[in-house]
Amino acid sequence: MLTIHGSMDETVPAEDALDFDKFISNHELCIIEGADHEFSSHQDKLSRLVLEFIKTNADKDKDTSKQAKIHSRL
Repeated sequence: MLTIHGSMDETVPAEDALDFDKFISNHELCIIEGADHEFSSHQDKLSRLVLEFIKTNADKDKDTSKQAKIHSRL
């Protein structure tokens, strides 16, 4: 699970994201310094983080599905 939060978010404070992170296992929290709730001037950084997360986890999913196939043959 990925959460991306802005450090200048006035709608949901960044501290809430830090608290959320404590209770979720397998969680990645990224706080974009200076970003507001809508990431108004940080869209490029937001996009890069999301794409990196998807790519990284897609590779992990491929490895997991290969292992599942191997185990199902036993």
